[in-house]
Amino acid sequence: MPATSAAHTHAWGTQPEMFGPRHEYRLSIIIREVEKLAAGARILDAAVGLGQLAGRMQQRGYDVFGIDYSLDAALHVRHNLGIPVVIGDMTKLPFRGGAFAGVTTGETLEHLDDDAGAVREIARVLAPGGTCIATVPAMQSLWTASDDYYEHRRRYARSQLTSLFRSAAMTIRKAAFWGFPIVLIYDTLVILPMNKRRARLAINDDAALRSVARAGKSRLLVNAVRAIFSIDRIFGFVPFGPGLLLVAKKD
Repeated sequence: MPATSAAHTHAWGTQPEMFGPRHEYRLSIIIREVEKLAAGARILDAAVGLGQLAGRMQQRGYDVFGIDYSLDAALHVRHNLGIPVVIGDMTKLPFRGGAFAGVTTGETLEHLDDDAGAVREIARVLAPGGTCIATVPAMQSLWTASDDYYEHRRRYARSQLTSLFRSAAMTIRKAAFWGFPIVLIYDTLVILPMNKRRARLAINDDAALRSVARAGKSRLLVNAVRAIFSIDRIFGFVPFGPGLLLVAKKD
């Protein structure tokens, strides 16, 4: 969630980026990088949201902590997953320096006014040799009404994202686009029309939106669509896509 936020257009936990096949596919991309960390490593998930990523890391034996600007997020994750979560600002992380072997931050930096400050704090709380795994929306040219709905501040060029982390004395190990072409088509034909509708109507007042929300939480359907998204890996060499995955190590 944003460290400084505008008036929200939706209730917490109902944003489509918090569930559904696109979300699950992105989590799988992050998890593949997390599994390269040492077994049992202490990891901070910032921001924790509904806790899906934190829960998957916990299931794999990692020592997981969370932080989020939202009280709802903290209460939800503590109650449902038993993961310790603090309420805080990513530009002023309430942890000692070098406390974590890893930090994950999925679809968060684009919400922050001071993304550079958040990256400096991530670097500070990482132990020497620690790893940050981040995903952000890519390419300002792909800005749509969905970005307005999600209350994004920006989409990132690859050079812009890598510069943020290099400025915080971190070494870039990977900076790769993801989501081309299948996820991009899905964003355009499914997510964008839904978000335009959601910006105008409440879910409880619209049968079509309720139907989409139910479909997005169907495990069978989500897994099937996520498998289709895996086709995008074939095109991983293409320097284009709706998302960026960055892996950076603290020097």
